[in-house]
Amino acid sequence: MENNKIEKSFIYSLDPRTKMLILLLMIFIGVMVMDPFCTLIIIFCVYLTYRANGFSNKQVWKTTKPLLFAFVLFFILNFPFATPLPDEEVYFKVLSIPVTMTGILTGLGNALRFMMFIWIADLITQVTPTGDIVLALNKAHVPPEASIAIGIAFSYIPVLKKEIGTIIEAQKSRGANFESKNVFKKIKAYIPVIVPGLFISIMRGRDIARAIEARGFTYDPVNRTYRNEIKLRGRDFAVIAFMLILFCIIAYLSITKGWFGTRFVYTLMTRS
Repeated sequence: MENNKIEKSFIYSLDPRTKMLILLLMIFIGVMVMDPFCTLIIIFCVYLTYRANGFSNKQVWKTTKPLLFAFVLFFILNFPFATPLPDEEVYFKVLSIPVTMTGILTGLGNALRFMMFIWIADLITQVTPTGDIVLALNKAHVPPEASIAIGIAFSYIPVLKKEIGTIIEAQKSRGANFESKNVFKKIKAYIPVIVPGLFISIMRGRDIARAIEARGFTYDPVNRTYRNEIKLRGRDFAVIAFMLILFCIIAYLSITKGWFGTRFVYTLMTRS
């Protein structure tokens, strides 16, 4: 039932080239917007896009849950590289590393941007069939060998996510504990997940390669024909225009005005 809603959604009906452009522009926007509060607004907009296009809260949570551990790591590992401002207050030190507001905002900003990138990539890949991705790349004059590789990589993201979830459940049934509050114990607990995950990915990659060869893709891929044809429509031009205008506004404010830096919203709040 949920899949039917997704296939009837607005974003699913868009041309795959439009969806690839959305992904690309959102990545650029995410790179320019370093402020955690602004990034949180973008994440909320992505969440609304999920919900408006037929995704349930349960599906969104399934995407988010595996990212929480990486979110914490991104937050913690940014402290050694965050340069405090001159005469900035140091709240306390952890292993001689000063904890300041700049470090907190930098860690939050990078962790939230990581989550935003994964959310957007997951959303686009789930509403874009693999064949449409390959066709869109070929229309963009990407070499067929590269386009099929990229298309498979995109389509494999939800499959890999499901495989990792299955491995975690299997390890839990064997007594593995992933709920430890100790960071190092949690990292150690995920080693039995990473190794079989990589093995399964390699084996699946070999199966896909054999399937491609069996279907004759390696024979004259340049002149290969496709069953479906794609064409930009009015809704695509409207979405492209909106995304380009949004990108240009954010790029202008970021480059010329210095907006959206790590301390952008925090500075505004403290001044008021």
